[in-house]
Amino acid sequence: MALMSIIFSIVGGYIGDIWGRKFTILTGSIIGAISYFMVFVFFIFKYSVIDISAMFLLSSVSGALVFPASSAVVADTTTAEMRRSAFGIYRIFTNIGWAVGPIIGSVVYGTGVQYIFLFSSISSILQFATVLFFMHDMKMRFSDRNRGTGFISFDRNLLIFSTGTLFLTILTSQFNVTFPTYANIQGGVPAAYIGYIYAVNGTVVVLGQLPMNIIFRKISDLRAMQLGSSFYATGYFMSAFSHGLLDFMSIMILITIGENFSSPGISSIVTKIAPPDRIGRYNGFNSMMNSTARGLGPSIGSFFLYVYAYNGIKTWASLDLFAVLAIMMFMALQRNVNRNANVNIG
Repeated sequence: MALMSIIFSIVGGYIGDIWGRKFTILTGSIIGAISYFMVFVFFIFKYSVIDISAMFLLSSVSGALVFPASSAVVADTTTAEMRRSAFGIYRIFTNIGWAVGPIIGSVVYGTGVQYIFLFSSISSILQFATVLFFMHDMKMRFSDRNRGTGFISFDRNLLIFSTGTLFLTILTSQFNVTFPTYANIQGGVPAAYIGYIYAVNGTVVVLGQLPMNIIFRKISDLRAMQLGSSFYATGYFMSAFSHGLLDFMSIMILITIGENFSSPGISSIVTKIAPPDRIGRYNGFNSMMNSTARGLGPSIGSFFLYVYAYNGIKTWASLDLFAVLAIMMFMALQRNVNRNANVNIG
């Protein structure tokens, strides 16, 4: 899935710049609707694990196409000064889904895991319809200048920043595998209750992002990234001292505060670094780096769990080193930006 995301993040960024954000998002929505529905069908008719896995891999293409183009839409419709707050608002709506989705998954899990994929297919269809009928595409402003430019676009500032987000994403990707595995095996949280921990994540984003936007007015994007990295590191490390559902729900609040600081900043900084005609490709390059981290992160986390025999202090302290590396890269970018008056990512 990580490899598919790496490849198609670049493709999605390019298509978004050349053929338009709307076309790219619609294409991703169709692929998502079909692939999730086919996973549902394959479960029903008891296809092999290989067949189900192959179709599930195809679903990763959907997100790889949609997310760079979606970030570009926010950048197209906002000024640089409004951008971080706009991405914060965008995340509120996204995380309403994050709050509702895991609870639905936990409920549906008991009746049959295949129905989760049917629900995902329906969600993709609703996304397609919403974009088709209500979204205005602004790609014509850039179409003439885009043609003939490179398939992949990046510069020094983007490379420094994307390396920092790669390190940070290696830590944040523990969210998907290492964290719930540790919570279940070492923290004593039943598997059926894991979804409630993730519901806290979506809820805190929805309730906390607008107040966080007030803080954003007082600090720079890069400072927000450093604070977010620190909250992530603190939250994960506190997992070593947690036991039971309520403890891990509390830990998720800290982790989500880190997300509230850093996630809008990532999209905001990338779109400020990018020339207007290459926003999709810059987002695609950053998404490629983050997809690489999401592919590596769970393996790194699982390796530490195995090597340290589920010792929480050693495992989470080792993983937190990636937050330290991320902060160092963000500080390096700040120094580079301070020397270049033409770049403003404050």
